[in-house]
Amino acid sequence: MDELQEEQAEALVESLGRELHLDRLIFDDDDHSCSVQLDEENLITLTWVEDGSMILLDELIITLSLQEREDRQDLVEKMLEANVFWMGSRGATLSMHSESGVVIAARQLPVYRREGSMIQASELAAAIRNFADVASQWRSLLKTGETAISSLPPLSTPKEVLTRETMGRELIDDPEVLA
Repeated sequence: MDELQEEQAEALVESLGRELHLDRLIFDDDDHSCSVQLDEENLITLTWVEDGSMILLDELIITLSLQEREDRQDLVEKMLEANVFWMGSRGATLSMHSESGVVIAARQLPVYRREGSMIQASELAAAIRNFADVASQWRSLLKTGETAISSLPPLSTPKEVLTRETMGRELIDDPEVLA
């Protein structure tokens, strides 16, 4: 990230903190990230990719003791199914480390819209809340062994459009939002 992008990221994080009512939300210049603790369960890390064009959201959902689980194959299959065009993960990608059983969710968001304007703190806050909701729901589903992705509601806002062409990137095409 260049100096201007770092300044923009710092300003966005500061505005995001106000939007989410979080004190001391700080952008770390060294690793281009910040951590957002929304509640007791959800600690989300925001990391700006090196060129500054994308923000990666990630959260550890749960650590499963998979060796003891009879439904291990079903759990993995359902997480893979949820990743198909992000229909069961609302734009996030679910992953699991096979040896440790750590399950994470990750999602990339563009920092800039097609016309070049930067994402607003309110839009980023909505995406973070949506992401935390997905992580919470999958955490609950994986704890109980219930893996029916139909229990996840569809995307929470009409602003999010996920298609094969966008590869999971959130595009904001609503003229009212861009006005």
